[in-house]
Amino acid sequence: MRPLRQADERPGFGWNCSLTWLVVTGCLMSGTSRAERPQATITKSRFFYNDDGDRLVFLLKGPFHKRQLNYPVDVLVGTGVTTLVFCANMGSDQAYYPTKVASTLGWREVENTRRNPRFTYFNRLHEIGTMLRDRKIDVLGTVMRRAAQQGLEFVPSLRMNDTHFLNKVPPLEHPLTGEFWLKNRDLTINGGALDFTHKKVREYRMGQVRELISGYATDGFEMDFTRQPVVFAKGTGRGKAKLVTEMVREARALLDRKKRADGRRRFLIARVPHKLALCQFYGFDIGTWMSDNLVDYVVPASPDRYFQFHMPLGEFLDLAKKTGSGCRVVAGPDSYKASPSMYRAAMTNYYAMGQRDTYLFNFFAARAEQREYYPFRDDDYALLRDLKSPVTLWGRPKHYMSNTWFPGSGVQVKETGKAYKTDIYVGEDLAVCRDENILKSATLRVVMKGLQKGDALEVALNGQPLAMADAKRDGMTIRFELSRRLPKLGNNQVSVTARKFASEMRPTVTLVELLTEFNIAGVSTTAANSRDRRK
Repeated sequence: MRPLRQADERPGFGWNCSLTWLVVTGCLMSGTSRAERPQATITKSRFFYNDDGDRLVFLLKGPFHKRQLNYPVDVLVGTGVTTLVFCANMGSDQAYYPTKVASTLGWREVENTRRNPRFTYFNRLHEIGTMLRDRKIDVLGTVMRRAAQQGLEFVPSLRMNDTHFLNKVPPLEHPLTGEFWLKNRDLTINGGALDFTHKKVREYRMGQVRELISGYATDGFEMDFTRQPVVFAKGTGRGKAKLVTEMVREARALLDRKKRADGRRRFLIARVPHKLALCQFYGFDIGTWMSDNLVDYVVPASPDRYFQFHMPLGEFLDLAKKTGSGCRVVAGPDSYKASPSMYRAAMTNYYAMGQRDTYLFNFFAARAEQREYYPFRDDDYALLRDLKSPVTLWGRPKHYMSNTWFPGSGVQVKETGKAYKTDIYVGEDLAVCRDENILKSATLRVVMKGLQKGDALEVALNGQPLAMADAKRDGMTIRFELSRRLPKLGNNQVSVTARKFASEMRPTVTLVELLTEFNIAGVSTTAANSRDRRK
């Protein structure tokens, strides 16, 4: 038996047959034409690494020098990464290349930058942007050429409606605001994000797409609809989805035109919200994109910056199968609060769900602890090796967390005798690991808030009570060392039932997590058994 395999079922997604049919048929809106089949050329697994570029141009310390433009490529040389996905703009509207459509980086100075002339975040941005323009340095082109020199595929990424410029300070004062937004505030959604209902807005974005595909799409192109997904007024996305599909269709046609010119097919990636229902809500018709062969990769992404262990990839994989598409589906979780063991657990889950590629987003950003941007730490390089495939993940320590984990969330245990449940997905067959004598430990931890000494609780795993006498309690954490009763491959249910409360205060389950450790040299000291125990 393979240690990492696709689970036979995808529990916990909350689908039934009728809902599945409604979502799939809702996604299959008619298209005007089908592109060339994209799937035939995808014969290998890719490891995508998304770099948003801002660390490169203004977060490095000291004087700027052109060699810094090599860093995003050079730090990846020798790792498992095959494809650098590099953001072409800061946000959506300030380009890292000589654009004729959008604004250039740091294109204007505002009062916010003048208050602290040397040491503010925004001043460095304007300073570097001005220097790049004066010296006629094409950041995106430099990174693209360096990637080719070092044997990496290169994909420019366009954030289709990024709204970072609406945060921290008003957009009229924000250095990240683009000139188009300032001149077309009547084409926004209530003074915020640009509204793709308007042809002028869509044409502006497609002008950027045309520039980028023409000049920089050496291996492919990415349309990032997750930064941010709001492109229409709330509640109107479903009825306007064809407008976005027209944009995706044109991007596909532009890539196919380059193939006709040089014989090399380029792939199209679409980063989208992590659930099909959300895609439909925002106006992203994934079904048509797949059935008409417009996209080669769909990347469901985290709903916010927190790291995710469970995204319903099965929805997207099933849709690809139903539409007859070979479009690949790969999870794109964000990095915030993630440790190396958490990364390994999540990627193990996504491979078990059916992905065949790897995609990292914001890997260089703050995770379990503050990071340096370039170069990476030694444990980061080990992680870039581990995350490449199920083979490289085998036998490596992992830290799984409950599917609905978010800081501040939890389930309050309000009544005695009632089981309060949460799910945790485990993408590795731990029983096989135990039978092959490499599972060193599997520790289930239930983290509580407001737990009192006299509270009597019962914890069950997949409906089977765990021995409370064997549990260890450390403050607000109840810990079980699992051996005979292990979580199964796929979705698992952990429940907490109160038998008695010490007072009127009620505890809350804030987190359920599973930590696994391995020793591939073997953990048992018993005599060798000549019988092969693998199934």
